[in-house]
Amino acid sequence: MNYAEFVSDLPLRNAIEFTSSEESEESLHNMGIEQPLRQLGTEEFRYRLGARVTEEADLFADRFSTAVSLHLEAPAGTIGMLFPRTASGRFLASGDQVGDRKLIILPDGSGTDIVGPDLIGSEAIIIPRRRFSELIETLRPAPQPIRPEAMVTIAGDTAKLHALRSRVCELVAGSAQDPGNEYVANLVAATIEWIGRYSPGYKPEQLRGNVAPARVARRAREHIEEHYREALRLEDLCHMTGVSARTLQRCFRDYFDLTITDYLKTVRLDAARRELLTRHPSLTSVTTIAMRHGNTHLGRFSAQYRERYGESPKETLAA
Repeated sequence: MNYAEFVSDLPLRNAIEFTSSEESEESLHNMGIEQPLRQLGTEEFRYRLGARVTEEADLFADRFSTAVSLHLEAPAGTIGMLFPRTASGRFLASGDQVGDRKLIILPDGSGTDIVGPDLIGSEAIIIPRRRFSELIETLRPAPQPIRPEAMVTIAGDTAKLHALRSRVCELVAGSAQDPGNEYVANLVAATIEWIGRYSPGYKPEQLRGNVAPARVARRAREHIEEHYREALRLEDLCHMTGVSARTLQRCFRDYFDLTITDYLKTVRLDAARRELLTRHPSLTSVTTIAMRHGNTHLGRFSAQYRERYGESPKETLAA
């Protein structure tokens, strides 16, 4: 694989490309990220970096064209979750050959030395340390709370790990349109739920007493039906049902044969369609109706609407 192929999922229109290690160090320093960097390879140095700052998290994606050695630290007061990306399968973090099969957790106050022998890159999610603690305790309650004070690496379901990494890259490399706080919050929650599940000492949650799977699923559905117009986060449903994220998702899927995400999407699409069918096009617009029913990403809404109903939202309103 060459650099052009390796960097193809991170288009330059949404990123910055540096041609020297000195230039990249200075730019990152101005962003509050300390990343001393040394070029190890003989290939032309090119470093592409994309970022998206949201209310829920700061998201990053980067690609190097040649072998490098760098020291990475999370900004003060934060925890970084780093998804390695490598063309050759070799990616060292503090001497650990993580490849692209582990997630790196990097709290502030500690750092990691990264070495890549050829094409390497990463995706990263950075959130406040306090927020990390709140989410891990809500989404994956455990006898021993996870409070990392130094870099740790976690291995688990690789396919899910790569899917999460791809979602970060899509957000960074996507259009300028705001994906919505709900989407980013649920990406962060899914990542932290993955961390909790594969952390040492985790034991599957056992439901007892009146916390039956059917009761959990029905309570979640009732909350969705009442609040689908609002930004619904996985952690809110966990708070409301009193169970962890994975238990909630399993109960809901087993009872309704749908994921929570698919059910919420269906509720929002159906609500929008009912209004599109009854309103006159001179009195409203597709955008207004979609947003009123919680569909904040208009491009995604239009595609999902056409797939489900066989026509565009504009065609439904016009009819």
